[in-house]
Amino acid sequence: MNNATKPTIATTPKGLMTAILAFLIWGNFPFYFKLLDGYHAVEVIVHRVVWTFVVLSFVIIIGKRVAWLTQIRQNPKWLGLTFVSALLIGTNWLTYVWAVANDRVLEASLGYFINPLMGVGLSLIFFKERLRPLQKIAVVLAVLAVGIQVVLFGGVPWVSLILALSFAFYGVLQRQTPFNAIDGLFIETALLLPLCLIWLGGANVVSAKLAFWLSGEVWLLSLAGPITLMPLLLYNQSAKLVSFNTLSFLGYLTPSIVFMIAVFYYHEPMNLEHLAVFGLIWLGLLVYSMDMLSHRNS
Repeated sequence: MNNATKPTIATTPKGLMTAILAFLIWGNFPFYFKLLDGYHAVEVIVHRVVWTFVVLSFVIIIGKRVAWLTQIRQNPKWLGLTFVSALLIGTNWLTYVWAVANDRVLEASLGYFINPLMGVGLSLIFFKERLRPLQKIAVVLAVLAVGIQVVLFGGVPWVSLILALSFAFYGVLQRQTPFNAIDGLFIETALLLPLCLIWLGGANVVSAKLAFWLSGEVWLLSLAGPITLMPLLLYNQSAKLVSFNTLSFLGYLTPSIVFMIAVFYYHEPMNLEHLAVFGLIWLGLLVYSMDMLSHRNS
């Protein structure tokens, strides 16, 4: 597609700062979720869904956002696809919270480094997109990194793979529905809400007791809603003010920050074997980025 039919977005200083702020917030998520490591991981996700739904309800009502209702009436199958999306993002959130609470932040960062390359691989399977030579090399390097992880550490890096696969498949499904990020996330949390409330009603956890809701502790968990929504809103705004390639490069900020937090703040072990795995992923991302730059106008 040429530039006449494919409008480009010029990167503005405001857009750049907005995007950086979004990725910085996402990158610092471990600090917040580490504060919640005394709660059950599912309990944290239940509150994340509930409070995100509450915040988004105000956004939907105040903004009079009703277009999604018409879209669902026109094609009810989108509701089914969105439910699957909701399960995928819920799985992603749960795995991330569990990883942070169990001192596996390094594995979480690896998962989000793998994610862009996983997305390239899935585009080949689901959208029949032909991979360019550099893209093939990048995917092979990612597969090789996972293989080394299995051989050297004697097990599948399941935390990293679940994070990467769930988010990559989530992206695939997002391309099948007409909803924008805000409306889509509202529908997803609305669909997950009954499951979350049923779980909370039958679970023997702190927030299942009335006393918890009357205490000051509820505020720490209720922050999960605004904290989830804030970077998403910033990212959506920046997507209109920053070129796709620039936004893609900035996306590496989040796993890079998580990586540094894991190694330098939480002092999770980092040896030569870990460096070999991360080195291959970083090399794959470098090759992938070179390919993006060389085809930025195509």
